[in-house]
Amino acid sequence: MRWNIIIGNLGTILKLFGFAFFLPVFPALWYQEGVLFHGFIPVNALIFLFMASFTITIGYPLEAFGKAEDFYHNEAIVLVSTTWLVLAAISAIPFMLTGTLTSPVDAYFEAMSGITTTGATILPYPLEQHHRSIFMWRAILQWIGGMGVIVLSVAVLSKLSKGGLRLLEAEAPGLSITRLKPKIMETAKILWYIYGLLTLCMLILLLGAGTAFYEAFLYSLTTMSTGGFSPHTSSAGYFPSGVQWIIIFFMLLGGINFSLHYQVFMGNIRKAFSNTELHVFLGIIASGILIVTCLLIDTGQPLMESFRAATFQVVAFASNTGYFSANYDAWPDLARLILLILMFVGASAGSTGGGLKVLRVTLIIKMVFRRIREFINPRRVLVVRLGNQVLDEKTLDNIVVFFAAYLMVFIVGMLILTAMGLDILSALSASASCIGNVGPALGLLGPMNNYSAVPTAGRVVLTILMWIGRLEIFTAVVLFNPNLYKKRKLKTILKFGKP
Repeated sequence: MRWNIIIGNLGTILKLFGFAFFLPVFPALWYQEGVLFHGFIPVNALIFLFMASFTITIGYPLEAFGKAEDFYHNEAIVLVSTTWLVLAAISAIPFMLTGTLTSPVDAYFEAMSGITTTGATILPYPLEQHHRSIFMWRAILQWIGGMGVIVLSVAVLSKLSKGGLRLLEAEAPGLSITRLKPKIMETAKILWYIYGLLTLCMLILLLGAGTAFYEAFLYSLTTMSTGGFSPHTSSAGYFPSGVQWIIIFFMLLGGINFSLHYQVFMGNIRKAFSNTELHVFLGIIASGILIVTCLLIDTGQPLMESFRAATFQVVAFASNTGYFSANYDAWPDLARLILLILMFVGASAGSTGGGLKVLRVTLIIKMVFRRIREFINPRRVLVVRLGNQVLDEKTLDNIVVFFAAYLMVFIVGMLILTAMGLDILSALSASASCIGNVGPALGLLGPMNNYSAVPTAGRVVLTILMWIGRLEIFTAVVLFNPNLYKKRKLKTILKFGKP
């Protein structure tokens, strides 16, 4: 393990990340937030300026002390895992310096929730009492975390080659990295271009619908990242139905594989819409909307109101976006159960959403049916296909192992929360929500409440679940394996460095 390489690259990432602190300075100045220094400079603006200079400044010596160059697979794992932990720690500081949160545990929880695009909040209600610069900071965290800090680094740092691919493999959600271009750096840049373009499109549509610029900007950042942080206690329920439909559309886009967006932009619309995972994802959403709409109509709600509420909440949970437009915790039990299932299934692989991923769930179901057919006729040799592609057994084994590990971590989290005094529904949904990077949960943690009902030790557990879920289990868990840090023989390193 070459720690100087890890420290050097971490320093480079911190230099880039430091520029994000400049954006909250503008609302702090515009709305004159906090005590005025020398009569005209708001303290909140000074805090974010200090954080920008502090983060960029510490990045330089770290980069100089280490070596910002290519790395091997085990080093990529350590860099990715520690980067999310370090960035969350730095991102938590403004919450405390501005007085928004007083507990370091709560500040770290809020920062980790932001950068992992979970959307679970600990901010005291009503949310409208807090400074707008803080809401801007939360939105920026989610937007950066949506596509991934590491993907941003790969897009900017042209010196990364093989190591860049290993970084993306260690950080990006999904089964594997889809190369949109021969060079991995070009692929990362294209992903960010599409991400930025879709965010801009949503901003324009929200402004056209009459939304104020500040709110339109915040919701554009937190929707495309499928994060769901909102400056309003009523979340998206604050807006009229026209704005909600815009949010629904872009939540749906955020939950779709970004390689399909690229194909659409390149004119390969037929190829994009022939994707098997897309069909399943849209089928799940359509089925959920139909069932929930019928259940809401049965409670006496008008048809269109039921359809809009069901569509919004189903898409929000399926894409793992933490918005809500209604008090879904008061819905019939079957409707809430459907939302809970959507938490587990999650969005598409290669999207900004979390969860198990639709692709994995689809392949697991295919494997179950294959085993049933093999059980009936043991001599038959059957394969699992995804479209026209035959998947090898190693890939299928990895999916099964991931599914088992995901359930194990979820169950452990649920048991710990239950032991801390939460009721079963709240503990179950909180564990599922945080490991799936969804945000809102059920019971005590439903849309009318936040995570302040969880004991301090429980918030630590949920913070860890958010981190593990964002890194797709193994990249985070393997950090605690001593074998990861063993010094490799020179021959092994040289061999591993080959493509």
